[in-house]
Amino acid sequence: MLTQRHHSTPLIHIVGVILAVLLAAVIVPAASAATEATAPAPPANDTLAGAQAISVHNLPATINGTVVGATTEGIERQSACSGSTSNSVWYSLRVTNPQRVGIDLDAGGKLDATVDVFHAVRSQLSSVTCQETEGEGKTSLSFQASKNGLYDIRVAALQNSQLAGFTLEVFTPTPAIRPPGTALPAAGINGQVDRVQNINAAYAITMHAGESYLIDLANETKGACVSGALFAPGTSSFGVEEGEGSSGGLLHIECGGYRLFTPGPGEGGIYSFDITPRQSRSGVQRFHLQVAPAGSAETAPGLPLGNYAHAHGYLNGRSVHVLRLYRMEITSHSNLTLKLTAPETANFKLQLRNASGNVIECQCEGGGSQRLEHQLHPGTYYAVVSVGGKSSGNFTLERESRTITATTVSFGTAKAAPGQGLGIQVKVSPAESGPVTVDIERFDPVFGWQFYRQEKAFASGGLATVPFVAPSVGQWRANAAYEGSRTASPSSVGYTYLLVS
Repeated sequence: MLTQRHHSTPLIHIVGVILAVLLAAVIVPAASAATEATAPAPPANDTLAGAQAISVHNLPATINGTVVGATTEGIERQSACSGSTSNSVWYSLRVTNPQRVGIDLDAGGKLDATVDVFHAVRSQLSSVTCQETEGEGKTSLSFQASKNGLYDIRVAALQNSQLAGFTLEVFTPTPAIRPPGTALPAAGINGQVDRVQNINAAYAITMHAGESYLIDLANETKGACVSGALFAPGTSSFGVEEGEGSSGGLLHIECGGYRLFTPGPGEGGIYSFDITPRQSRSGVQRFHLQVAPAGSAETAPGLPLGNYAHAHGYLNGRSVHVLRLYRMEITSHSNLTLKLTAPETANFKLQLRNASGNVIECQCEGGGSQRLEHQLHPGTYYAVVSVGGKSSGNFTLERESRTITATTVSFGTAKAAPGQGLGIQVKVSPAESGPVTVDIERFDPVFGWQFYRQEKAFASGGLATVPFVAPSVGQWRANAAYEGSRTASPSSVGYTYLLVS
C-alpha cells in the first residue's frame, strides 16, 4: 500500500503540468489579441502621403489633431528646430497667390512638440520655418508663401514627450506695412511688433540734405530684440514679405540703440524707418522710436569744455537724449583727468576720443560716478558721455588738465670751501610757477647719507633759488620737488652733489 501511494504522486503532478501548459497556450494569445485591440490606431494623417488638406479659401481654419498613435516614417525629415522627434502628423496647404500664412499651436496635456513648415517641390521638401512649443505648450509662427506653392506642415512630438492632442489654427496674418509708413511724431512713438500678426512697423520721417538727425530705437520689453532700418525716399518695399526682417536700408540698428544720419546732397525727402521683431521670441515686443535733429551737443564740433569747467547734462535711453559730446583743446603735454558724477542707477559710459574719432580710453563698464585719467599731447580731443539701455539721470562732467613738468636742481658748482655761500637753483620746465621743496643731506663715512635740512621756496616763472652756506668739509647733496599748481602737474628730480674741502 505504501508503494502504490509513492508511485501515484508523480503521475498526478505530470498531469497538472500538462494542463497548465495547455491553458497557458490558450490564454497568452488571447491576452495578446486583447492588447492589440486596445492600442490606439494611427491618425488618418499619420503619413506625408495622407496629409490632411487645408483650403486656403477657408482660412482661418481651426483643426483638432493628435499625435497619440502616430508613427514616424523611415525617410521623414528631421526638424530644423529639434534634432529628434517622434509621433508626427501632417497637413498640406496650397496657396494660389503670394501671401503670408500664420500658424498657432496649442498643445494639450504635457505634449512638447515642434511645428515644421516644408516647401514641397515635386518629391523634395525644403525647410521654410519651424518653432518649438514653449513653457505653456504653445507656439506660433508665420511664413511667406509663394504663388501656387505647396506647403507641408508637420506637428511632431519631441523625444520622450507625453503624447496628447492639440489645436492647430492656420490663418492669414495682418499684411506687412509698406513704405513709407505713418508720419513719426516729433516726440516719438510707442509701438509693438511680433513675429506673426504684426511683423513690422513703419514710420515716415522728413529729412533735409546736410542736416544731421539722431535716431533712437529703445526696446521696451524685457528680453526682446527689436531692430530697425532706415530706407531712402521712394523705397517701394522693405523686403519683410520675403524673409525675416527688412533687407537693404541705409543704416541698421540691431536690438535697439541709436545712430546719427545725415542726408547727402540732393537726398532730402521722406525717409522710412522699418522696425521688425526677433523671430526666435514669441509674443509682443514693444519699442519706442524717436528721431530729432542733432545739435552741437550731439555732433561735431561738440560743446566746448574748458579746463576746470563743470558741464551739466541729462541723458535718457528712451529718447534722443542719449549722448553729449564735449570738445577739449589741449595746449601742452598734459595729464588729463575727467570726473563724471552720476546716479549709481545710471548706466552711463565715459569715453575719451582723439581728433580722428578713435577711442583712447573708455570707462564702459558699470555705472554711476566714473573717473578717467590719461596723458595727452597738444591737440583737439573729445569727451563723450553716453547712456546704455533705458536708464536716465542728470550728470556733471569736470575736466582737469595739468601741464606735465620736469624739474632740475643744482648747487651751481661741484666744489666749495667751508662757509662759502651758495644758491641751490631749482628750475621747472615749462616755466611754471608754484611751491618747491629742497631736501639737503650730508654724508657720514660710517652710516651713509643723513638728513640735514629741508628748505621751502616758490618758483616764479619756472625758477627758484634756495640760499645755502657750506657748513663744513665733506660730501653734500640735494634733491628737489615741484609741488605743482592748478594748471601744472608735480615733478621731482634726483640728487645733485657738492664736495666741500
